[in-house]
Amino acid sequence: MSTADGMFSQYERQELNKITAKSILEKLMDIRQGIKDEFTARRLIWELIQNAKDNASLCNADGEKVDVFIEITESEFIFSHNKGYFTNEHIRGLIRKYSSSDKDRDVEHIDQVYKTTGRFGTGFMTTHLLSEKVHIESYYKNDQGKYNEFNFWLDRSGKDEKGIIRGINNAFEEAEDSIKNSPNVILEKEDFYTSFIYPLTDRKRNLAYIALEEVKNGIGFTLINVPEINSVTIDEDAIGTTVYKIKLVDTITYQDNEFYVYNLLIGGKKSKYSYLTINEGELQIIIPISDINNKFHVLELNSDIPRFHLDFPMTGTEDLHLPFIVNTPLFEPTEPRDGVSLIDDEENPIAQKNCEIVIRAVDLFIIFLSYIGKDENWNDLYNLARIKSPKKQPWIDSIWFNDNVVSKIRKELLYTPIVDVTNGDRIAILDDEGYYQVCFPYAEKDIIREKIWGLSMKIQPQFTPIKEHINKWHEIIWKDCYKFTLSELSEEIEDKENLENLTELLGEKEKNAIDFLNTYYDLLNLEENHIKDIIADKYKVIPNQLGEFIKKSELFVEQEIDEELINACSLVTEYPRQVLRHKAIITASNYDNIDSKLKYSIKNQESIIADINKIIKERKNQNISLVCDYLASLFPTNDIPQRRKLIFGFSKKIYPEDFTEKRKLKYYDEKIWEESDKNSLFYIVSKIAEFKTVTQAAEGLCFADENAFITWLDKLISFLVKDGFENNINRRDHPILPNQNGDFCTKDDLFLDDGETDEILKDISAELGHDFREELLDLSIILELPENRTYTIEDVAEKISASIKPIIRDVENRKEYKEDVLNCADIQEFITFWAKEKIGKLQKGSVKGFIADNKQIKDLNAIDSTTQNEIEKILQIRHLYSHRNGIVDEKFLKYFPSGYPNGSEHQMSIEEVLNKIEYLSGIVNNIDNAAMVKYSLSTFL
Repeated sequence: MSTADGMFSQYERQELNKITAKSILEKLMDIRQGIKDEFTARRLIWELIQNAKDNASLCNADGEKVDVFIEITESEFIFSHNKGYFTNEHIRGLIRKYSSSDKDRDVEHIDQVYKTTGRFGTGFMTTHLLSEKVHIESYYKNDQGKYNEFNFWLDRSGKDEKGIIRGINNAFEEAEDSIKNSPNVILEKEDFYTSFIYPLTDRKRNLAYIALEEVKNGIGFTLINVPEINSVTIDEDAIGTTVYKIKLVDTITYQDNEFYVYNLLIGGKKSKYSYLTINEGELQIIIPISDINNKFHVLELNSDIPRFHLDFPMTGTEDLHLPFIVNTPLFEPTEPRDGVSLIDDEENPIAQKNCEIVIRAVDLFIIFLSYIGKDENWNDLYNLARIKSPKKQPWIDSIWFNDNVVSKIRKELLYTPIVDVTNGDRIAILDDEGYYQVCFPYAEKDIIREKIWGLSMKIQPQFTPIKEHINKWHEIIWKDCYKFTLSELSEEIEDKENLENLTELLGEKEKNAIDFLNTYYDLLNLEENHIKDIIADKYKVIPNQLGEFIKKSELFVEQEIDEELINACSLVTEYPRQVLRHKAIITASNYDNIDSKLKYSIKNQESIIADINKIIKERKNQNISLVCDYLASLFPTNDIPQRRKLIFGFSKKIYPEDFTEKRKLKYYDEKIWEESDKNSLFYIVSKIAEFKTVTQAAEGLCFADENAFITWLDKLISFLVKDGFENNINRRDHPILPNQNGDFCTKDDLFLDDGETDEILKDISAELGHDFREELLDLSIILELPENRTYTIEDVAEKISASIKPIIRDVENRKEYKEDVLNCADIQEFITFWAKEKIGKLQKGSVKGFIADNKQIKDLNAIDSTTQNEIEKILQIRHLYSHRNGIVDEKFLKYFPSGYPNGSEHQMSIEEVLNKIEYLSGIVNNIDNAAMVKYSLSTFL
């Protein structure tokens, strides 16, 4: 059929075809080169839906809603819709790639809203990504107002202008023939339908599925933005048919504003996808939300969702990084429909209009922030803060966008309570005075960030976001937010200064503070970088054994140092606890693939011992007595040396309140007591010396009697001499050696008693003015002195000679002594005579002498020599217990030469004692009976 004779002959077809072919080839060039295939696949589906909506709007004056159908099979992609038909101009516009006149816009009235969305008539070209040949089926409205069903192939497969023109001509001819061969029919609106059928190759099928996924992702927004669309139905071979609709479910009133809540119905049922819209005239912003158990949750706006919608998504505006969708039919888009001009240019009215729309959208969002900050029924508000500078685009003035959009929204966000913190509150990022309030755990690695959170929430739960949100906030926060890094955590710990303050902050026990720190050190090892600052002493975060946080370089770790020894040292100096790392602290790496980096110098027990001994030796510390007492209470676990037992025993007797327990040593070293033993024994000696006499000491130190004290004191003195502390028994200011009067003297002031000098002689000497007992060491004290430090009876006689001379001179007045005195050659002989004759009865054989001196008893003949010897032995036993505390000496051995080693303790059973008493009683009875017979006495009264 000739072109000139056809129904389109009134147009200059050839010229138009050439212009059209050139334009079509230009549009097909990017598609054929595979440039931005995915972008185009995402865009083309919205172009089809937009055309369906525009077509239905133009074909229905009373606002009939259109239903869209998308079907994908193994070989075809089919896009259909109802409520629409083609006019002559529609067919020409489709074939020749231009907008029909009913889509024309008045450029002088850019604020006017039109029924149609399409602008340039070029959007349909993107659908040729699926196929360059499209089969179109629809109804044609003829001049009589009736309808003809028609179909034709729109073929854009030509490689040059001739090929494209050939496809144009063929399309016109097929459409015309189809229309002419179709009967006129009268249709209702429900009968209209239009289909675009795209044959698919394997590669093109994949692109078709991309388009399909685009619909699924953004259909909720589109159904809200374009109420003219009633539903979208997707039919997939493997899945079946799914129908999408939108439903208004709630209206929220806030001040003078109304917010609308929609739900996406999928297959006629409520879905998890809900949306909140805020409107102002033709402008609308949309925020994705969910409604769970009557609580709203703000959702993250998917990164693939375009942020600007001109009724339909403007693919390419995803990188604006807004937390909401901005929709308006008044946007003036770029020709590829991938953005709008946001250039701060007063001479560009289109750009100014677009900027004004965006600013209005920001104001709507701020209204929502004001509402959300006062309503506790909303959750996951961090998603409202997902805003940042946009990706660089030729249509965006970045400075303008950051100043008027990003900064403006962020400023409001900083003061809006949108952060849920671990103590249950919801707070703003900054307080009212602009100070940081929220501490966002920050680290690049998730595991490090979560561990920082675990520590942060313990010390500042009122400022730490809940765990579920920390990774979300990590994606969002900007420079105005406080990033709580591992460095900030170290500063917080350092600021607490010691374990006590940290424990108080945690509100728990010290063990919890230790666990907190060990978790922190584990984090340092795991993170591997900040630990270098700890090693470099930039932070004081490791506690010593006093609980103080100090630098790592100032710390030592102990090696086999007994804890009790450290306790002792701490009595006189904070060192070593000041430099020893706290025992419960663990800073080593727990990871097989990470070496421990926090290493310390070693401090051993030997150095602690040296420190203690030095302090004691210097005698400058006021607590020396305390440390010496403490050291005296230390005992090795096994094989306790006798010296330790004795010093503790001596100390406990003198200072019972200071020696209530024995402490176990794990690591024994004799050097521990090198200096303390000297002091401990000095303290003992000093305390004893304070009492001055045996009597007072026995009473003051709570001994049973004086003999018990003397026995104990003898053991002490023997120990002092034997173990090298003999200087303590010769301290002029602190004497402890008892003389035979019970007074304490020094060693240099005393002599030994050879045991042969009778007590009566000592009494006589004392009466004559020279008390030998003051110079003689108590017989119960065993002590070695030089030979010239022992007094014998001759020494006593010599000392008495001076006192006896007056008696010699006055001998005429002492007739009872005259003859005896005159028979002595000199005074010395007289003293010896006197001692032997008058006092000898108290020496060996004194019982015999006593009887010889008492004529009445002697004449009775009641006591024979054997009895006399037995009595003498009994008296020696009495003397042993009275003066020697039962300790056997050489004098005793003269009467009992066998059976009793010298220095041993004599023991008698009660039965033996009673037998001795009974024996003496029998002798007394014998004397009584003999006296009654001899002197004819009836009885003794």
